Amino acid sequence: MPEKYRFGREREQHEMAQRMERAWAAEADARDAVRAFNARLEQGRAIWAWPTVAAAITAKHPWVTILCESCDGATDLDLRMKPRPPEASIRTVLREVKCPRCNGHGRPRITALRTAAGTGTP
Repeated sequence: MPEKYRFGREREQHEMAQRMERAWAAEADARDAVRAFNARLEQGRAIWAWPTVAAAITAKHPWVTILCESCDGATDLDLRMKPRPPEASIRTVLREVKCPRCNGHGRPRITALRTAAGTGTP
């Protein structure tokens, strides 16, 4: 009778290990995508693919740094604070941002995805 339960636990442990491996692989893929995105932004190159909200959160880079082009005011926005569709591009958050200095008349631009608000490095 104990053998019956042992096989069930072994299967659960095996499935849990597989889930963990998939989660680690997803995090590594998301981190690579976010790093490539940040590198293109820093170099001033064209952005051909925007990371999704899910990729930014999975990569543990949930803070979006936004710069107002008219007054050079910087704002940090946490993607985890408001429910958003995970498959949506991070660019969708620009609709929600208004610069407090120029009363929303400037043009917001994403400058980086960061691990924490106001940090110097992405």
